[in-house]
Amino acid sequence: MHHHDQSCMDPNTINAHVLISATGHDGPFGAFCVKRAESIGLLTKREAMRGLDMNKAEDAIVKSAREIIPGLVVGGMELAEVDGANRMGATFGGVVMSGVKAAEEALNIFDTRKKQNDESY
Repeated sequence: MHHHDQSCMDPNTINAHVLISATGHDGPFGAFCVKRAESIGLLTKREAMRGLDMNKAEDAIVKSAREIIPGLVVGGMELAEVDGANRMGATFGGVVMSGVKAAEEALNIFDTRKKQNDESY
């Protein structure tokens, strides 16, 4: 939480070909990857999350879970911070299904990149 006012913190690194981020909507730790990608210019468009509408929200985050920048797949309510989807309230079935869709997207990315690498040899 103090990345902008302290310089004594050791950096934490993540080394992965694909990262799935589903940290929830904006808050102290929520939407971390989306906010960071925006702050360093990797994500140029970020919409504000809309008001509560459980009927629209669940479909939106399940259908839209995807790779938003190369190597970063976003799902759940963190995705609502990217797309401006509605808040969900107390229904979490969509969050779980969005996580499943995000995992499927990550597997597709691995398959696509493997095929591209195999063809280049």
